[in-house]
Amino acid sequence: MSTLPPWSRRTPEEAALMNPAFMGTVVHHAVHGFEQESGLGMPFPLVFLVPPVVLVEGTRAVLPRRKDNSLAAWLQDHPNTRLRFGAIAGAMVPVVREGLLFAAAKAALALDGAGFRAGRLVRGSGAAVATNTNQFQEILRSARFVGKWYANAGTTETIMALWGVRP
Repeated sequence: MSTLPPWSRRTPEEAALMNPAFMGTVVHHAVHGFEQESGLGMPFPLVFLVPPVVLVEGTRAVLPRRKDNSLAAWLQDHPNTRLRFGAIAGAMVPVVREGLLFAAAKAALALDGAGFRAGRLVRGSGAAVATNTNQFQEILRSARFVGKWYANAGTTETIMALWGVRP
C-alpha cells in the first residue's frame, strides 16, 4: 500500500492538482452521476476508476458524448486508453483515498452499504465551480458522465476487467 508524502514534501503542482478537496469533488460528481442513473450508491472499487479517466487529458478528450455508448466497445476503439491505465489508477489510489476521507468528513460523500452516496458539497462550492477554469469544469462534467456510464456498463467486476485492473 502506497502512502503519500507529508504536505511539506509535495511539489506545488502535486499539492495544487491532487489535493483532497479537488479529488473529493471529482469523486462526488461521479457518484452523483452514478446515483442519478442507477438509484444506487457507487460501489467502492469504482470510485478509484474515475480519476484516471477524467484527469488524464488524452483519455478525457476521447470520451464518448452519450452514456449509452458501450464501455467495452469504446475501449476496443481506443486501446491506448488501457495501456497505462492500471499503473495510473494504482498511483492515484492514495490521492483518491485522501479525497474520499476529506469528502466524507465534509458530508459530500457517505458510505451506504457497499457504495458511496453523494451528499451536499460545501456551501459556496457551486459558485466556485461555475467560475473556475474551463478545464476544471470539463473534468467535473466528465466525472459525472463517467459515473452515469459506469452505472450502465455492467457489474463492478466487469468494469474492472474491461479496464484490466483488479481490486
